[in-house]
Amino acid sequence: MNMNKECDKFTKGESARSAWSKQISIDNSLSIDDYNTICGGQFKKIASIKLDDSVKRQSTLTVEAVDKKSWTEKREHIYIITRNNIIMKIGGTRDGMAGRWCSYGCGYYVPQRTKKDGTCYPGKMSVTNAYLYHTIEKDLLETDSTWDFYSWELPIIKIPVNILDEEIDVVAQTFHAYESICIKKFKQQTGFIPLLCDNSDPGY
Repeated sequence: MNMNKECDKFTKGESARSAWSKQISIDNSLSIDDYNTICGGQFKKIASIKLDDSVKRQSTLTVEAVDKKSWTEKREHIYIITRNNIIMKIGGTRDGMAGRWCSYGCGYYVPQRTKKDGTCYPGKMSVTNAYLYHTIEKDLLETDSTWDFYSWELPIIKIPVNILDEEIDVVAQTFHAYESICIKKFKQQTGFIPLLCDNSDPGY
């Protein structure tokens, strides 16, 4: 892709990036290869995050899926976001990776950005999503770094439940437990949680 980093929508986002991007550090982190070895090779690369200079969309980031079926399927995942193969974020989702990326995309709509009518967005986005979105956008604009998603598709676990004398199998939601243990494994190696893990789940 011949990326035009000088296009108008990137220029207009300067104040948003200034307000919401985090300082990137690779201190106290791990490579995806080293971490994946600790996790028994569970994580597979599933997508790359790219700048989007299309004039048809206001948003500035897009993804190129490596495995489109796995990316779009709605199921539980533990995912890792890497920068130059260094882990920046460990997270979990029950809505599938496409759904999680859609949520991160809402981080674009910060008050420093304006709608087509010239008014500012109200700033109702998730703060976590805003930090992650603008940190990645700024870095992609200013460096030749690569940002990727790695994913562990979690097994579907069913639990038998008796409801009014009727036995049914209920699909258990397990990603919170997996996410907590994965972050714990990372912290055991580094002493810290990943840079962009603002709201990690401490429940397990």
